[in-house]
Amino acid sequence: MTNLEQRGTGSGRGGRGDATRAKIALAAVELVAELGWDAVTTRAVAARAGVNPALVHYHYGSMDVLLRSAVVAALEQEIGQAAVPFTTEPSLADAVAGATDAIGQFDPDTPAAALLIEAMIRAVRDPELSRLIVGSLVEFRELVAARVRAAADDGTTDLPPEGAGAFVAAALDGLLLHRIVDPATDVDGFREVIVRLFEPSDPVIQDPPTPPATGGTS
Repeated sequence: MTNLEQRGTGSGRGGRGDATRAKIALAAVELVAELGWDAVTTRAVAARAGVNPALVHYHYGSMDVLLRSAVVAALEQEIGQAAVPFTTEPSLADAVAGATDAIGQFDPDTPAAALLIEAMIRAVRDPELSRLIVGSLVEFRELVAARVRAAADDGTTDLPPEGAGAFVAAALDGLLLHRIVDPATDVDGFREVIVRLFEPSDPVIQDPPTPPATGGTS
C-alpha cells in the first residue's frame, strides 16, 4: 500500500505524542484559514491547541516545518481518497469515476480547503514546500500510470501511461481547486466527460477494400 493509499484509508499510529502533534497541526490549519499563512505564530498555534509553546517547537522545530507538514497531510488526505479507486475498481473507467467522486465529496468550506489555496500560492515562493507538494503529485501520477499500463496490457486502452497519469492528476487537481472557489462546480458533468475518455474504445471496423476492377474488351 502506498503512502497515498494509507492517507486515503485513514491509517496512522497512536500515542500521546501523535495526539499532541495532531492537535498542533489542526490548530495551524484553522489559523491559516482564518488569518493567512504569514499571520500564524507559534503562540497563536499553542493557544489554539491548548499546549505550551515549547511543544510546538519540540514536535515541529519551526513554524515553516509545521505549516509545510500540515499542507502535505491535507493534500495527501485528499489525493489519497482519489488514489484508492485505482487499486480497487475493476476497470480504468471505474477507477477514474471513483476518483472523481472522491473529489466531489470534498467539503470546500473546511479550513483544509483554505489551507490548500494558501499553500499553492506560497509554493511559488517556497522551494521546499513546492518540492513536498510535487512529491505527492508525482506519486499519484505514477499510481495512475501503473493502472493505465495494466489496462494497456489487457488491451482495453491505448493511452500513454505517463501522459494519462499527468492528465488525470491535473484534471482532478483542477476540479478540487474549482470546487474550493466555486462549490457549485458541475462535478457530475466533469465525471461524465472524463469517464468517457477512459472507457474502452470499440474497435474500428473498416470495410474490406474493393477489389480492382477487371477490365477487358468484348
